[in-house]
Amino acid sequence: MGRARGASGGQAAGRTLFCDTDVLVRLLTGDPPRQAQAAAEALEAAADGRFTLVVPDLVLAELAYVLTSAGMPAPKAAEHLMRILDLPGVEVMDEVALRDAVGLWAQGRLDFADAYLAALARRVSESGVLSFDRDFDRLPGVTRVDPAESVQG
Repeated sequence: MGRARGASGGQAAGRTLFCDTDVLVRLLTGDPPRQAQAAAEALEAAADGRFTLVVPDLVLAELAYVLTSAGMPAPKAAEHLMRILDLPGVEVMDEVALRDAVGLWAQGRLDFADAYLAALARRVSESGVLSFDRDFDRLPGVTRVDPAESVQG
């Protein structure tokens, strides 16, 4: 396996690399095979500590969308997302919130963005979600604030 390289073509050792959704899609689908192999090797390099690989929250949300748009049920797609979070060498900004969001999303009642908002609201004390969407009302630990009521204090 060759050394992982950054966007500039230089060695990636000691660097932080932000993972694009396409790398994870190739890894999960195996298609096209050469890119899937390269994605797997890059993730192995991150696991070996050759660089820090950060999967941004937005990329995980986009991956959720791509998988379900391809016909994968949310619970199965959520399993794949959890596996990504479990990969050695993969870092995220707020793992607790992301895992909670994936769990809420897997239940099939919320889209990923709403599940993520709910997870964030559950992590921050005295917070809520400003939304017209009443789906938030049935989530434990989440307070929805209607925009029409927010100006009333």
